[in-house]
Formats: sequence, structure tokens, C-alpha cells
Amino acid sequence: MLFLKDKRTALDVSEHTVIIPSICVGNAAQLACDLLIASKELRRIGSLTHSALIPVYGPSAYQHEPNEKVSSCELYEGSEDKLLVVQFRAPWIARHTANFQRELVELLKSARRVVILSGSFGFERRVIEESPWAYRASNNFKEAHASQLGNSELIKWKEHTGEAIYGGGNALQLFKAFDEQQVPVMLLFRYLLEGDNSTDASLIVRELNELCEDFLQLRSGGDGSFKLTVPKSWNLLFGNDVTELLF
Repeated sequence: MLFLKDKRTALDVSEHTVIIPSICVGNAAQLACDLLIASKELRRIGSLTHSALIPVYGPSAYQHEPNEKVSSCELYEGSEDKLLVVQFRAPWIARHTANFQRELVELLKSARRVVILSGSFGFERRVIEESPWAYRASNNFKEAHASQLGNSELIKWKEHTGEAIYGGGNALQLFKAFDEQQVPVMLLFRYLLEGDNSTDASLIVRELNELCEDFLQLRSGGDGSFKLTVPKSWNLLFGNDVTELLF
């Protein structure tokens, strides 16, 4: 399942924050991870293969690693920040999903904390005046980050208590799988609509950055800002331009 570069024999995430996108409405979580990888210039350290993953192979998605190739599931690391981002580039095959989730949790259960990103259909937001953000956190995650999650000036998220996140893909199931293994885990999602969700992706990353170093160790400039780098793969986010020969 795990293939590591540079002759590494094991993946040690004991001090890492692990960020995992759910394949959700508008692919917003995957786009957010794209922004995070490009902005932090995270290094590709390996990939995952599994029967649940549709095979995908292509050229590099990021300008800081022009000679790399991309596949269905990749691991990107920022060793200085102790940050590991899992990136998916293909949907999961339903009948193999449960097994893949178990193996993924087993691989990452030693992590210091896990953050799952997702999205939900905008029309599921019942009260328009409420925050477009919602989260769900395990008890040990809440205890470790009580000062951040309890700060109403910093965090204006609504806590999700339901049994489903419509449009959220496998996010809630993955959250429960990590929680069962006593891994400190939080699920953060935004209510959004299908279409060009690049703006939603940047908002997700900036929302994470509000929690800054103590929470995700996303070090930025001295002024606390977080400059986002758009990946070169976004140049053709919706495919090639329509050829003029059609008209």
C-alpha cells in the first residue's frame, strides 16, 4: 500500500499534523490541499496504492517540484513544520472503501493530530445567518485544543452533531474510524455549491491559518499573513479551451 521515496523504509508521523481531504462536493477539500502543498512547498515523499483507488498518473501539479509525477494518492511532507498532507486525485471505489479506510487509519494512527477537510451542499445550511463552517472533533482533540476551539473571537464554527454530511463524501466515516482508534481528530467542512470552488478552497486554507502555529504549525510571515500560491495545474482546472474549429 505504501511506497516511499529516497529509500525510506517507514513512515513516522508521531509528531506530525496530518491533513486529509475528503472527495466532496466541488472537490473543495482536494483543491484546498493543492493550495496548501503549493504554498508551503511541501515535498512529495511517497504514494499510496489500494484497490479502492482508481489508477491515475500524470505530470507534476506544482511548480516547486517540476520533475515529479502525480498518482491517485500521494503524501506530501513539510519536515520543518511536521506537516503531512494526503492528496487524492481520483474517487474511491465504493466496495473497497471500508478496507482502505482501515488501512489508512492503521498507517496514520500514531499522528499527533489529524484534520479532515470536506464540504457539504450549500442548501443543507438550514439557517442562512449561521456560519458557513461546521466542525466535529474527538474528545481528546477538544482537550488538546480547548483554548483555540473555545475562543469565540477566533473560531466561529458550528459544531456538527448529525449522522450525515450530505455531499461530504467519506469524511464522517473516516472521522469515526480515527476516533475509534483514539487518534486526536477534527473534521472541518464548509457549506458550498458545485462549480468553480477555487475560492472556497482558499477560504478553507485561510480558515485553518486563523489557528496558526499552535494548532497546525502553518508558519507564515512576521505579520501573521499567509500568502497562497496557486498550483500550475489550476491553469486547466476545467480542461482545455474549446477549439474554434467547432464554430
